[in-house]
This record gives sequence, structure tokens and C-alpha cells, in this order.
Amino acid sequence: MGEVDVVLKRAHTNLGDYEEGVIADILARLPVKSLIRFRCVCKSWRALISDSYFVKKHLSYGERGITERTHRLIIFMLDDVSPLEILALENTKDDDDGDGAAGGQFAVTQLDCPVTKTITYSRHRILVGSCNGLVCVELDLGAIMLWNPSTRDSKVLPKPPRVINSKFSYCFYGFGYDSASDDYKVIRGFTDFAKKIMIHIFSLKTGSWRTVEDIDYVGFIMGKGLFLNGALHWLYCLPEGGSRILSFDLGAEKFQKTIPLPYDDWFRDPLIHKNCLCVLTCPTGTNNFNIWMMKEYGVKESWTEVLQFSLFDEKIYAGYFDDNTKYFRPVCMLENGVVLIDEMGMCEDLLVLSNLKEKTFKHVVEVATSLDIRTVIYRETLVSPDVHTYKTNNVS
Repeated sequence: MGEVDVVLKRAHTNLGDYEEGVIADILARLPVKSLIRFRCVCKSWRALISDSYFVKKHLSYGERGITERTHRLIIFMLDDVSPLEILALENTKDDDDGDGAAGGQFAVTQLDCPVTKTITYSRHRILVGSCNGLVCVELDLGAIMLWNPSTRDSKVLPKPPRVINSKFSYCFYGFGYDSASDDYKVIRGFTDFAKKIMIHIFSLKTGSWRTVEDIDYVGFIMGKGLFLNGALHWLYCLPEGGSRILSFDLGAEKFQKTIPLPYDDWFRDPLIHKNCLCVLTCPTGTNNFNIWMMKEYGVKESWTEVLQFSLFDEKIYAGYFDDNTKYFRPVCMLENGVVLIDEMGMCEDLLVLSNLKEKTFKHVVEVATSLDIRTVIYRETLVSPDVHTYKTNNVS
């Protein structure tokens, strides 16, 4: 082969790499639904869209706002005798005028998750959490599933270790991503309610569980942890009264110092809005409910009251919240004072879309009291629950 032929071959190779890089960059800006269809175009596109680098590129573009962020609310409807029913709520109202007031129109669709059909019916399933498009669900008897509702891929994890010490009770859990090791981790926490905490940690990369014991007891921790800034966060109750936020660093696999709340009082129902921690409180002696947002992570002075409302103003809320209401919690906050509220009453369980500024309400989902509902927010991504499915083609 002559020198000219060598130069031409190199030029052709470089041009091919350049074209592949351009195609990858264009495709990475598209929504997941389109990419799933485009996997059928040809073998090279299927390999490209399945490539681990491309999956991370698409995820990164979503986080940076280059592609549209598509978030959905998953609703698990549970009882002891019926098959599991799963709904997804999608916000369909666009922010056409750019004022950030998107929110208020929802499309409800039914989701199919094949793995759950093999599990015994039970209302004891737990939505552990969601991270980067993966939803973590504890099914029955400790069986845990990772599921991407967008791609419909799912994986049942190995059974966690048995708890031999009867003093420990299972009470908190969480799911998140460790960016340092590029690994997804599941946390199951146990406490003896007196002196010690024990946790089980599952690593998706290693495919195994490990146990960390002899952690000093700090207070009553319960429920699912919220993933933010590489850590899981729980509200916990102090023995002497009041609340704190406890964080668990997924990289160091250690509990960190507590995050201060706005003031000394009982807080509940934490949620994440605009990548900030939020909590709900009802100040003593009032019927008001306040939602506070920590605008600068870890800084007590950055807590800001973003919403204040009362569900007991008869002139405003008649017909929506009454004496039959047993409990309510904010599920998520949209824009312009719009909140999706889970209201549990004597006769029914409602998801109510509430515009707290305009004092308007709309029933989104209504179910009978024989059903329990669990909710979690996820975003559409290509992330696979099985790390072994990825192939790396060094897409640039």
C-alpha cells in the first residue's frame, strides 16, 4: 500500500469517527421514547444507543437541561388480594410563555412491570426510592427489584442477609448513586431503638450485600431516604423531642453530621424540589402548614419558607378536605404554588392537585380505602438496572 493510500485510509477512518460522534451527539438530545424506537433502525444505532458512554451522555444532557427533563410520578396501588396496579402521571402542560408556571395538566397511564406478576399479592411492598431513572421496589419477604419504567428493563436483586438478632427492627431504607465508584446502592436500616443501628448495603456493581454494625443510635429513623448530593437523607425524631435531618454518604458509606432544620419543632414529609431539600411543618397552636426549602445545601440560614397554607379554611376548602381527612402529605411541588397532595380520608384516598395561591383544587387520582398507594418521582433515562448489559464502544 502506497503512502497516498495510507493517508486516504486514515482520512476515511477519521471521517467515520467524526460522523459517528455527530450522530451520537444528536441522538443524545432526544427523549427516551424516540431512542427506544431508533434502536430498531440498524445494528450500529442499536449498539450506539446501548453503549455505556452514550447512556451517561444522554443522562448528563438531561441534568444540564440540554434535553427535556421528563419526570413522572409513579403510583403503586396495593391490597392483599388484587394484582398490583401501577399508574404513571405525566405533566403535559408546557410553559409556553416562559414564566415558569408549568404544571396543572396530567395524563394518567397504566404501567406494566412483568416481575411483580410473579410476586404474592401484598400491601407490604415498599417504594424504596428513585435515582437516574431507576426505581427501587421492595416486593415481598425482602425481595428487591430495580426497574426502569422507560425501557421496561428490570432486575431482581439477591436476597439481603438475614437479621439474626431479634432486637433489631427494620425501619428505614434508601436507594442512590455513588458517582465516585459509578455504582448504584441500596440501603436497608435496622435499629434496636436504644443503642445501635445496623445497615445492609447492596452494590449493583459487585452484585452483593454487606453489613455494617455497631453504628451509634441517634434517634428514631423511619421511611425512605431522599437522594441528593451523593447522600441519602432521612428525617429522624430526637429522644428529647423535635426533628433533625440525618444524611448517609454513599461514597464513604457513613452517616454524616446532622443537617439543621429552620427552628426547633416537629417537621415531617421531606421532599426534593429544584434539587433542594424541603420539609413540612405545622407550627404549634396554628392550623397552618408551611413548606420550607433549604436553598443552600447544609446551610441552616438558607432555609426559606416557600409556601404557607391551611386545609381547614371552610370557606376555601369545603368539599376537598373535611373532618374525614385522616392524613395528608405533599407528594411534589410544581411551579407557581401548585402542589400535588396525597389526602387519605375515611372513604377514599385522593391525589389532589392544589394551586395554593389561587385556592383551586382538582382530583387527579381517586381510589377506594381498601387500597394503599405509594408514590415516587422518576425521570426518563436509558440507565439499565443490570450493569452487565452495557457494552462500551468508546463513542465520542
